[in-house]
Amino acid sequence: MQCAKCGQENLKAIEFCVRCHHPLRYTCPSCKHEQLHGGQCDKCGADFAKFAAMLVMQAQGREQQKREVAKNRHKDLMRVGLAILTCGLSLLFYHRSRALDE
Repeated sequence: MQCAKCGQENLKAIEFCVRCHHPLRYTCPSCKHEQLHGGQCDKCGADFAKFAAMLVMQAQGREQQKREVAKNRHKDLMRVGLAILTCGLSLLFYHRSRALDE
């Protein structure tokens, strides 16, 4: 199999070119169809770049949610710690401030 980028002749079983490491065949992420070029799947029409961008955006959204959960957990632990250290005074002040905000 010849590399489309550098022209190096490669074995058929190899996935990447031995000279330039360019992919020799592409696998569609949705239907698993293998083809020799990237861009759009010949079988189902899925766009590889859009699919990859969607996966990245999903991963970023999940990481953002994890950070927010950890941040809120940290705030709650700080409140509990302050309540224990001040014998409940900070908890009273917290509830009082919430009642005034409403």
